Amino acid sequence: MDPQVLEAKEEVLKTAQEMVRRGLVAGTSGNCSVRVPGTDLVVITPTSIEYERLLAEDMCVIDIKSAQAEGRYKPSIEINMHLTVYEARPEVGGIVHTHQTMGTAVAVAGKRIPPILEEQVFALYGAVELAEYAAPGTTDLAGNAVAALGHRNACLLAHHGVLAVGQKIRDALLHAEIVERAASIYIMSNIIGGPRIVPFMADQEPPPE
Repeated sequence: MDPQVLEAKEEVLKTAQEMVRRGLVAGTSGNCSVRVPGTDLVVITPTSIEYERLLAEDMCVIDIKSAQAEGRYKPSIEINMHLTVYEARPEVGGIVHTHQTMGTAVAVAGKRIPPILEEQVFALYGAVELAEYAAPGTTDLAGNAVAALGHRNACLLAHHGVLAVGQKIRDALLHAEIVERAASIYIMSNIIGGPRIVPFMADQEPPPE
């Protein structure tokens, strides 16, 4: 097997298990993937198997162009979302989809996270927008996620969770953690009067609801 594919499998497994350790997912929830450099291949976690039980060889390999899959297990139910993001964002090399608590809480409330932290603006490129609801695994959800991402590095998925991207999968994981911190601060700041927008982003924000 291509050494790059083997390396990508190791990266995906390591990231999936790190998502569990950092409390971003539980059980078999969430998923992550890597685009294999210089190819049309994506390596993604399989569906419905606890990450701590997986080996690198269990990761699924998908051809972006044909959507054909290789591996002993079926790929994640959210394969449509991953492939659609890779098609729309050629610079993206890694994706993580989580069910993290605070980010999902904001998504369940039907809210976006405005640009309230400098690290959020610099790493995620602004607000964390909310993708309209669609059923898991559907092409509608994939399209909604791409629309909400735009040029940014993360978005919320209504009633579902968080999607984060990066040039590398480790960047995507960091971006998911920044979303969690921003979501926590956003929720807490609403208790004491409401968050304020980072000053240099204020003229780019829509008026408050």
